[in-house]
Amino acid sequence: MRLQDDRTRRNRARGFRRLSLAAIIVFTATVARAVLFETVPDDIRIPSYTPVRIPFRPGQSLTYRVSWAGIPAAGATIGMRSDPDDPALLTGEVNVATNKLLDVLYRMRDYVRENFARASLAPHDVYIRQSENRRGEEYIINFDHRAGVVDMLKRNPRRSDDVKFHSPNPVGPISGPLMALSQPLAVGSTLVFDVFVGHNRYVIALKVERRERLRTALGDFDTLRITPTMLYLSDNQVRTKAREVTVWVSDDPRHLPLRVQAEAFIGHITADLVQVADVNTSAGPDHSAPDPKPPARSVERTP
Repeated sequence: MRLQDDRTRRNRARGFRRLSLAAIIVFTATVARAVLFETVPDDIRIPSYTPVRIPFRPGQSLTYRVSWAGIPAAGATIGMRSDPDDPALLTGEVNVATNKLLDVLYRMRDYVRENFARASLAPHDVYIRQSENRRGEEYIINFDHRAGVVDMLKRNPRRSDDVKFHSPNPVGPISGPLMALSQPLAVGSTLVFDVFVGHNRYVIALKVERRERLRTALGDFDTLRITPTMLYLSDNQVRTKAREVTVWVSDDPRHLPLRVQAEAFIGHITADLVQVADVNTSAGPDHSAPDPKPPARSVERTP
């Protein structure tokens, strides 16, 4: 019986670790290794998109409740603000943390910050800090659009690894989803993005499958069901751990990401939007959900 309990705890930890798409990272590098200019297969076309209607503005934040098999396990907050040092840039931030109950088995504290162009959403740089139990790592990503090069650095107390990629149309972990949500999102359409997160490159196709009615903590919504498909992933080891993911966004100009559901080792991990807040207004809007009971076409431009 004790062996089964230990296995269950390990399986839960693995499942929540996969959730850490943002996941991320402390420094004292002693070993350095560089892999230069990895490229995607020639048959994969990566379009360049222009924002149509950016659905969020500086000062807004989204709060998510993360659960596994209906059991509350973590929380995540996504926010956007103006860059105080450069008015042409916006800063997006993501914080993910397991709750006190899960901390006993698996403690995760992840932080992601991305600076990107206010007008075009082109990524400028990304910083990711990941803390999982006693392990900590950092990731630093810089985008050189003129040269078409993405430089990704991973560092921890033991070593530092640097990898460079050629990419004419790269996006980051925040600018990429924001660009997707800015598009018209017609049923049947597919968007393709070249996403750089952590130390990996993901070429992802987002298929807008159909409309669905969805009941959430914030109420009932008409939604668009979107299914991501991995076209290319630079790390073969990570590729074997990829799980099926489904995203529901509101079928209105806001394109609110209402729910993200990912297949886990057992069951599903679900992130539900529970609060939409705007710190730029004195009284709100602040649409919060109560605490849970216990257990057209996309617009492309030619590069």
